[in-house]
Amino acid sequence: MFKVGSYVSYRSEGVCVISDIRDESFGMIGKQEQYYILTPVGDSKSTVFVPLANERLVSYMRPLMSAREISEMLAEVRDCRMEWLPDSRARNAVFREILSLGDRRELVILVNTVSEKIEAVIAAGRKPGTTDLGALRRAEKMLYDEFSATTDISSADKIVPLLRGEIVIGDKS
Repeated sequence: MFKVGSYVSYRSEGVCVISDIRDESFGMIGKQEQYYILTPVGDSKSTVFVPLANERLVSYMRPLMSAREISEMLAEVRDCRMEWLPDSRARNAVFREILSLGDRRELVILVNTVSEKIEAVIAAGRKPGTTDLGALRRAEKMLYDEFSATTDISSADKIVPLLRGEIVIGDKS
């Protein structure tokens, strides 16, 4: 069980602080349930309610990774790429699913794959697709928001070099 004041990563909301754990009643005849009350760090006016009894939703709440854990995870998935679907609609559906779940490993694989494809498209003198660029930027931001909370990474522009092993990170001082 998480504690009030803890920071977690939650799906596409990203880094959140657990601001409260309390009983709430939504809908069904005033039935009270206990909820984690999450406040996204990037949007303090937003609130996310996660029912403690819903194991699937609670499983999306993950403690933030340390610099060492991030480095180990990156080393494990550095050479992994996703299958590139030639149909942009099908590809966009896969991107949306990955982005909505916010799984760090899948986000890293998405960034690695899409950044390489975009670089190849640009090198060939063509313009990258807006769907691909949008998915890349959103995934980079999600990773940056989480990684910068516990490490010394200072810019979202450093995400791709970090994922490629071109730079290393340390614990936040």
